Amino acid sequence: MSQIYTTNFSDEQADKFKVEPITWQHNLHESELFSDAALISLIENHPRDYADFCTMNKDVNDMASWRGGDPGDLSGEELLQAVRKGHLWINLRKILNNNPQYQHILPEMTSQLQEKMPGFKPQTMMGGLLISSPTAGVPYHIDRSDVMLWHIRGNKRVWVYPINDKTLPEYEVEEVLLHDHNDDVPYNEQMDDQALVIDMQPGMVATWPLHAPHRVMNQGDLNVSITIEWSPMQTIIQNGAQITNGILRRRFGLNPQIEKQGKINRFIRFAASRVLRKMKLVKAKSAQKEGYQFKVDASNQDGVVEFSKKSQKAA
Repeated sequence: MSQIYTTNFSDEQADKFKVEPITWQHNLHESELFSDAALISLIENHPRDYADFCTMNKDVNDMASWRGGDPGDLSGEELLQAVRKGHLWINLRKILNNNPQYQHILPEMTSQLQEKMPGFKPQTMMGGLLISSPTAGVPYHIDRSDVMLWHIRGNKRVWVYPINDKTLPEYEVEEVLLHDHNDDVPYNEQMDDQALVIDMQPGMVATWPLHAPHRVMNQGDLNVSITIEWSPMQTIIQNGAQITNGILRRRFGLNPQIEKQGKINRFIRFAASRVLRKMKLVKAKSAQKEGYQFKVDASNQDGVVEFSKKSQKAA
């Protein structure tokens, strides 16, 4: 197993890390760990409980169209074929945490980042593999944790937006943090004027500030990326503080602002969020379970066969 090398990560980029969007280079795209043969094996053998097979409408900005599907008993080769020719997105979660062939990647990433940033100390860190169709994309959304996108194959365009009242009102962040299975935030095309556009090519890494809204569109070829979700203590405390802020806003009509809250204030609100959870005042509202909404079918143009509403309920 070859060592991971990162390049072009300067002291200036280290200063901007978690503050603004930045990119640098890596060599993972040169590894046979992400060849077609390796992908086929991963898709076929990765535990289904840790795998998501999804599709979306051709207008990928329609978050409501995002839906999960049943891979059935198709082989890894058939599933990769469906992705290559269809309109599919596969997420193999925790590959870098659980698969022995890939477990060396996370510690090597961490070690190299710590050389430039000794304060890089994730409390949690998960690495998954995204395999997606030439026409697939991810709508405008935010992530609950800090993220890094290590791009390996294909071409992908990412729009990253600043955090302000027009792109992401604070109550929308709270809404995501208060409710499970909800990363959707309102989008309109006028906000694109504020976006930084990053054209991802194999061998690039991109990261951006916590909760920065972003959307993604593949550029006509099969895409493979590693997505790293990580949280330092700073992020855990901020998320807890914003959960408390959300409850204060919704239950008591207050107007708290996270940017005006110092470290001590944030920590107190983070601690309060733990108490509120135990009191069940923070209720994680899960998305309605609708079962699978399509079946993967490599012979179909989009790689999917939609289920009827009746069969969805049966699933």
